[in-house]
Amino acid sequence: MRTILFCLSIVLFSMVLGACQNSKHFTKLAIKQEAAGLTEEAANSFYTALLKNRSNLDAQIGMKKTGQLVLNGMLGEFAKQKNFGSNRDAVDAFHAAQDYQEKIKNAGVTLMIADFYQTDYQNSKSALLSELYEEATGLLEEQKFEAAEVKFKEIRKLDPNYKDSKDLADVAYLEPLYSKGVEQLKTGMYRSAYENFDLVIKRKATYKDADALKKQSLEKGLFTIAIHNFENASGTPGLDAKVGAYTLEALISITDPFLRVVDREHMAAILQEQKLQLSGVMDHNTAVAVGELVGANALLTGTVLSYSENKGSLRTKTRDGYQEYKEKVLNKEDGKYYFQSRYKPVKYTEYYNKNSCTVSFQYKLISLQTGEIIKTEIIQKTIEDEVLYGKYDGEIASLYPAHSNGPNLNANDKRALNALMNGNQQMRNFSELSNDLFDQVTAKMSSEVKAVVKEQVK
Repeated sequence: MRTILFCLSIVLFSMVLGACQNSKHFTKLAIKQEAAGLTEEAANSFYTALLKNRSNLDAQIGMKKTGQLVLNGMLGEFAKQKNFGSNRDAVDAFHAAQDYQEKIKNAGVTLMIADFYQTDYQNSKSALLSELYEEATGLLEEQKFEAAEVKFKEIRKLDPNYKDSKDLADVAYLEPLYSKGVEQLKTGMYRSAYENFDLVIKRKATYKDADALKKQSLEKGLFTIAIHNFENASGTPGLDAKVGAYTLEALISITDPFLRVVDREHMAAILQEQKLQLSGVMDHNTAVAVGELVGANALLTGTVLSYSENKGSLRTKTRDGYQEYKEKVLNKEDGKYYFQSRYKPVKYTEYYNKNSCTVSFQYKLISLQTGEIIKTEIIQKTIEDEVLYGKYDGEIASLYPAHSNGPNLNANDKRALNALMNGNQQMRNFSELSNDLFDQVTAKMSSEVKAVVKEQVK
């Protein structure tokens, strides 16, 4: 144990020593660069030395000296820009000096910026803020909102609380969206208007009457679909009710604020009250009357054209395999016994079965303004469930598949055989398969309906 700890100590010491030598290497390089008058290069090397070993005293001293000289040069550039350049260039130069000061501080050395530089920077920043504010408000007056927003972002980066820049920045961002929304609402582009007013509210909930206009866009653009009774021509009873239930569930799960669904019970009650019946073929007058009664834009109906359940038969196949066993063998060289793997041919049985359900379903989405078919489609779908498993009377862990000339000892093939022996032996019943089938059919239908609603409400 002591030997192990000693060895670990030697390794750790070597690692620390290597790090120190590396740091010393950059320190020596920096000293040579400083002697040659390469101040910036020396400062960079001292900085690298400190990154490798912050406790390197020579690197700290050298960094303090050369780093301050580099920082003073950057502050000199700031002074030059302040006196002979622009306020923007002066502010940028001072920020670069601050960034360098922070960088060196993170390496453990503090550089100084004289107070008078701070005072001069505040004066330059104030002048720049004034310039930017004047430019931004001018652009705002000219309704050049995008350019104004850029200026206000610069102002708020320098001083988040400068005058009313926050409120004016909101105006620069929000007014184009609000104006576009108002125009879209006027021209019947209700979804686009809704989305623009929503963006406005997310930025500023109280901006003008955006909230009220958003609600108005939704009310005007609402597209209501009434679900009518579905028909069943398959000969299998109860499928009309099943497809109706799955349709309602699929439609109400659509995440579109402009879609409203009237279920068939509610619609049937309204029509019965008015003693109005719907036939398979609808003329314009009937469609308009129904639309007005139930407050709907379209009617969704459909027919289960065919449905079948195909029960498979269990198929079996006898396959060759090998059973591993251990045999005691004498080693003639040393006279000792050991156990050697041997394999004897055996048989195992493979089982396979498959059940399936198939449906053909047609739906129609009919306009209740014109009586015309907006969308119709026949959806044909099959869903299957199968089982594949094996059975063996012996020990499965010792069972191997067969090659043409003996046992197959490949690890992947052995795992596949084990998986077969542990395969699922229970198939889902037809009720479960049928439910999944109609769930998929109505999901596809609802996806198409969603696309129609998006097309109808721009």
